[in-house]
Amino acid sequence: MKIQISILCLILLFLGSSCDFAADESTGTEEQVQDTPKVALPDQESWETTIILTRNGHKVAEVWSNYIARYKGKSKSFLKDSIHVDFFNRRGEHDAVLTANEGEVDETTDNLTAIGNVIVITNDGKRLETETLIWDNREQKIVSHVPVKFTTATDTLFGDSFVSNPDMTNYEIENPRGYSGNVVPVDK
Repeated sequence: MKIQISILCLILLFLGSSCDFAADESTGTEEQVQDTPKVALPDQESWETTIILTRNGHKVAEVWSNYIARYKGKSKSFLKDSIHVDFFNRRGEHDAVLTANEGEVDETTDNLTAIGNVIVITNDGKRLETETLIWDNREQKIVSHVPVKFTTATDTLFGDSFVSNPDMTNYEIENPRGYSGNVVPVDK
């Protein structure tokens, strides 16, 4: 009989170890608490940090973020809580500024993906607004595959995608629509 009780206690102990119970002090009852899934923690973190992106040894961008995280096994840096990017041309001169809510840098290609309230403003005043934008470092192109608004001194264009050089002097907009000069569109 003692052996059966000992075996029964061992079985109950084994079954009871897979769940936890938490006491509700206000009612005096216990409720079962499930194990919470483990969240991957970054291997490296930094705050208010700048990353320099280069091409053939020349600086093409300075990427600043409030928070940057790196995870073991991933070749990306994840940028959170506001990012600011200064782009530079082949002569090392400042070309444009990008701001966004967050982004990521692929450390093998130095490509940057900006996400959320993305705005790019060139030195001569051109402005691009979108929700997601990719800086293709190898091609030296700004690319957005989602709707965009592009404003120059005289034109405001909307489109379904956008591809451009960094200073936005040579650009393509898919399905462009908008208005030019002082002409404002009229709803019919």
